Amino acid sequence: MRPGEIVLERASRSFSIRADRGRTLKELVLRRDHHGPAPVRALDDVSLHVQPGETVGIVGRNGAGKSSTLRVLAGIIPLQGGRAECGGQVVSLLELGAGFGRDFSGRENILLNGALHGLTRAQTEARMEAIIAFSELGDFIDVPVKTYSSGMFVRLGFAIAAHLDADVLLIDEVLAVGDEAFQRKCEAQIARQIEAGTTLVLVSHDASLIERTCARVVVLDDGRVVFDGPTTAGMPFYHRLMGTEEVAV
Repeated sequence: MRPGEIVLERASRSFSIRADRGRTLKELVLRRDHHGPAPVRALDDVSLHVQPGETVGIVGRNGAGKSSTLRVLAGIIPLQGGRAECGGQVVSLLELGAGFGRDFSGRENILLNGALHGLTRAQTEARMEAIIAFSELGDFIDVPVKTYSSGMFVRLGFAIAAHLDADVLLIDEVLAVGDEAFQRKCEAQIARQIEAGTTLVLVSHDASLIERTCARVVVLDDGRVVFDGPTTAGMPFYHRLMGTEEVAV
């Protein structure tokens, strides 16, 4: 695998939905033949090949398999069938506070995340002030992150991601939580990373963000790829699928 290359080959993943378990002996007896809903197919024979340096947006209705795709690529959840590989260093920004020690301060979490991505303490400390400045957290950088708002989590998480040497950058919706000024700052940083050759896979419901950032769009529906091509054609396809296409007046 070349650095920045992504391969999904006939990827499949299902999730079981479990009903609430009975809390008394009677409930357990009465529910003994109840097997619950059938497993949900999050990814159904999905194949994608992303070249190094490509910018790919993944869109689809809720439950289409977008976030599951990123979690598979990030190595968070395993496949039940098929293959998933990313070449080089993968940096992901998928959930608010994911990978953070909630009792640790922001500064301590920078060190923790640096270590998780293979940096030595000296390498992380060399980037520390730049990360803190980018986050705009000020004195809150030395406060336990369990006290942070969702916007503060985004600031810290993206600031760390922006200062790691990513071959592949995976982002799932989290930028929508930040304020408008910080979103613009993040977009500018993503543009710089793309210019430097980073591969981007972005999940977002913000159509304009996808159009501004990604040259290629993958549309998922019920865990399957229903479109894979240029953004100029992919977004109109997506809007037709969702029934949200603009009507000329």
